[in-house]
Amino acid sequence: MQKKSNVLMLLNGAVILTLAGLFTKILSASYRIPYHHIAGDVGFYIYQQVYPLYGIILQISTYGFPVIISKLVSEHVANNEKKQAIQVIQVSFVFLSMLSLMLFGIQYGFAENIATLMGDKELTLLIQIISFSFLFVPFVASIRGYYQGLNEMLPTAVSQVSEQTLRVATILLLSFLLVKNNYSPYIVGAGAIFGSVVGITFSLMVLIFFLFRSRVVTTWSFSKQTLTGAVPILKKVAIQGIIICISGMGLLLIQLIDSFTLYPSLLTSGIDAEKAKGMKGIYDRGVPLIQLGTVVGTAFSLSLVPVISSAIAQNDWAFVKSKVNVSIKLSLVVGVGASCGLAGLMEPINHMLYGNIEGSQVLKMLSMLVIFTTISATIAAVLQGIGRMKAPAYAICIGVVIKILLNLWLVPIMYTEGAAISSAISFLVITVMNSIFLYKVLGPKNKLIRHAVKIIAVGLLMVMVLRGYLWTMNGILDAHSVSRGLNVGIALSGVMFGGLFYLALIIKSSIFTKNELRDVPLGKWLIKYIL
Repeated sequence: MQKKSNVLMLLNGAVILTLAGLFTKILSASYRIPYHHIAGDVGFYIYQQVYPLYGIILQISTYGFPVIISKLVSEHVANNEKKQAIQVIQVSFVFLSMLSLMLFGIQYGFAENIATLMGDKELTLLIQIISFSFLFVPFVASIRGYYQGLNEMLPTAVSQVSEQTLRVATILLLSFLLVKNNYSPYIVGAGAIFGSVVGITFSLMVLIFFLFRSRVVTTWSFSKQTLTGAVPILKKVAIQGIIICISGMGLLLIQLIDSFTLYPSLLTSGIDAEKAKGMKGIYDRGVPLIQLGTVVGTAFSLSLVPVISSAIAQNDWAFVKSKVNVSIKLSLVVGVGASCGLAGLMEPINHMLYGNIEGSQVLKMLSMLVIFTTISATIAAVLQGIGRMKAPAYAICIGVVIKILLNLWLVPIMYTEGAAISSAISFLVITVMNSIFLYKVLGPKNKLIRHAVKIIAVGLLMVMVLRGYLWTMNGILDAHSVSRGLNVGIALSGVMFGGLFYLALIIKSSIFTKNELRDVPLGKWLIKYIL
């Protein structure tokens, strides 16, 4: 009975954290669209060049180290070893303090060198501003890990939501005021980046409030006993924390490589600096589209991960295999649907969100990433759930190397389209490697491969139908005179039409059994009203 109660507590905690993560990821992706309207293509280029550096800080403080700290704390708490649990926090805090100070010193002190490597020395101030966020990481990551280890997810959830809400509000408000007062695009970008420092500062304040309210601050005091047995803890926190960080940085590292290679390669290809900045800014329009598609795709599939984790805890591997199968099929359905929908309707979507259709071709190529990022994120979460944490990190390291090599080869030849192709190939490799790692553990699923072929075929059919729909609408309305307002209507009606068409074919293709649909969000509704 006690074991069942613990499983329910874990599931409830996972739900709270999942909902907070979902909200912050949607917010983090969607604010870029109004920011682009405020700052323009060049302003968006400036912001996106340095954003991956902040993304690394966010990954360290929110996902990477809190996860391993919470795991170690929960193990000691389960054995009623409170002193050892506090020691984990103390050792983790010291390690993260040293790591963060080192990263702060490197990023702040060598900001001009980093900006030069990115091809734009005027980014120096923005890089320096971001570096201050590192100083908050030891506190934020340690406290979040502590509470998660006690299965108290509310402090982490509230701090995440408050951090991102205040960050986004600061970004949009400061950038609007700076543009209105005719400051340079780089000062506008610096104001936007400052929002990240404001956000993480407020997040720490929220966590400190929870600490004082729970009256556990005095138990964090250091002593000579802290050093006893510290080395094994340090090894676990450092190695496993870094592995988890890398596992969640796939898309972020791809963006970072583009920051260091895309704009400089465009310059060396003979393109004017201002034009190259605009091209990179248009290319970066794909980032929120990829993120939103991935968030939606993984939100459905990852909803099954807590169920899978509890089954692993009970050693029910037959149940694990069946739920993993459903989770991957679900990520395939949503990922392929989102990717093919974007490809089929990119011109009106681009016009609706960004005011023109520039770069629609390269954005279509980037939309392919949604398939791979969705499936890869789902499989990586499952692999971590079954204790194979190193596998996703290995896959991402290989993908990063491929991305660097392909960017250096393709960008001088194909410009931003070359960067889009290299990103798609890199994530394809990551996805294939993760799939191989998973099926080495759980065994192959021949039916899943057949279902994947069916899903992709349905997705391609939807693209053809949507292109036909656009061709018809443009013929009726005269493509050259279609206003933004009309394209909003075309995009939204196309999404509804394409979505219903895709869903109907997926259901008719018998991708999911009725039993599988019962575990899927909205699955019971589909069984009741459609099947």
